[in-house]
Amino acid sequence: MGFLNHATNNIIIDAVLTERGREYLSQNDGSFRISSFAFGDDEIDYSIIKKYGVSIGKEKIEKNTPIFEANPNENIALKHPCISFPNPLTRIEKMPSLVWQNSGGLNAIELYDTETVNTITSSEIEIRNFVETTDRSFNLDPNISDSRLIIKMHDDLLKISGIEFIDTDTNNIATYILNTSIVNNSQVFNNQRSRTFSIYTNGVVTSDDFANYSLIGNSNIIKTKIQIIGQSSGASLIIPVNINKVTTA
Repeated sequence: MGFLNHATNNIIIDAVLTERGREYLSQNDGSFRISSFAFGDDEIDYSIIKKYGVSIGKEKIEKNTPIFEANPNENIALKHPCISFPNPLTRIEKMPSLVWQNSGGLNAIELYDTETVNTITSSEIEIRNFVETTDRSFNLDPNISDSRLIIKMHDDLLKISGIEFIDTDTNNIATYILNTSIVNNSQVFNNQRSRTFSIYTNGVVTSDDFANYSLIGNSNIIKTKIQIIGQSSGASLIIPVNINKVTTA
């Protein structure tokens, strides 16, 4: 859904169904029911306010910001959703982000398609919420402290060990919901939360997947991603994953 024109008292909205909505509508069995909606501000460049100040910056954003067309792909739309907080939360002191705690300085996870000698087909990932602070006694407001994480990944390429996904969409993107727990040691702030899970490729990725998803010019590598979203804060983190094909000489 996108706002096309709000220059007058009339608000014109371009609303399209997502691919999931079209799937439910085509079933014609009553499963298509709109129960909620969300707003996002993916188009907004907030650095304009920092550059020009609140008054002029706000005016520049309102007059010059291009409006994206409604996107039917639920995995691309609303990268920066607007979220609502219940009372009595009236002022947010710090907004959390998500960090890949055990990345070890890596920018991506390297995996292989099969479990042979000296190949890695699984990786343990620890995700923590994070705020910039030097005060370890700081407590993040519980309304934005993520007690759950939403994990999305391509089900043809990756799975989470020991956990079943709750849903897959028409693009075969699987969604998992994982509970978090309080960090007991080495925490940055008092009620910092974390979750550790393992992803794997062995028995998941096939030769057909390399034919369908491998890089142009290199049929021995698939590049995919894992998206982690904080259910309460809306914070999002993308972890790239490279899946390498084991070849025999």
